[in-house]
Amino acid sequence: MTTVRQGNNTQDSASIRGEAARARADELRQRRTELAEGRPSTAKTAETARLRAQQSLERAVSAHHAVAAAHTAAGQAHRRAAAIHEQAAIDAGDGSGEAHQDAAEKHRAAAAMHEAAALQEPHTGAAVG
Repeated sequence: MTTVRQGNNTQDSASIRGEAARARADELRQRRTELAEGRPSTAKTAETARLRAQQSLERAVSAHHAVAAAHTAAGQAHRRAAAIHEQAAIDAGDGSGEAHQDAAEKHRAAAAMHEAAALQEPHTGAAVG
């Protein structure tokens, strides 16, 4: 993520994640070279691989939780927008009330979609550890 938000360290977080990804890529290149040279796996390399897989899973679950929270917030925003449109429909009388009711329905449908997405379980695959 390259977005900079005032009062938030999003850019710093992205830089940290980017550096960690580069370090992991370097580590993988080094291990690939070792394997190509015929160097066998050891208890240490196996433990490092297990640790990196666990870290990857933790990052994926964390990202999933962040996305679920964003879906929840979006659903809430759509519900508020639907309520505003419904109030506008009441206030409109004979004018544009129907258009506001239609908009409210669309917002409720979008809210339901976001709420359902927020409940999705992460796809973690096989257990690690």
